[in-house]
Amino acid sequence: MDSKKSEWKYYCVLTGILLIVEIFIGAFVPHTKWLRSYGGDILVIPLIYSIIRIFTNKLPALLPVLVCGIGFLAEIAQYFHLSDRLGFARGSLMSILIGTSFSWLDIICYFAGMLCIYAGMYLKGVFHHE
Repeated sequence: MDSKKSEWKYYCVLTGILLIVEIFIGAFVPHTKWLRSYGGDILVIPLIYSIIRIFTNKLPALLPVLVCGIGFLAEIAQYFHLSDRLGFARGSLMSILIGTSFSWLDIICYFAGMLCIYAGMYLKGVFHHE
């Protein structure tokens, strides 16, 4: 039981840190900087992963792939201008959540975010069996 509670605390703290970093990037980093253009896209995948891990420990080895898939689906929605087709005003919450501009570089960033999760899992010893 203590193990589950410590995992829960770990992912709550990690989520908070990642969310603060994402907000900082969005609010204070100029659009012309690499961090604003790509760093946020890399970090959003670990952020979503950590949010999900607060509520479940199911499929820990597969979950990063599923979360990356969510990012890919968001990019596909952007490619087909889903936000505009659904009539969401630019700048509205739904428009921001879905996104409005497709980029292959975003897909690469989501993949890099997934790799960061796997690197963290490796460092935590998730894949080590004795």
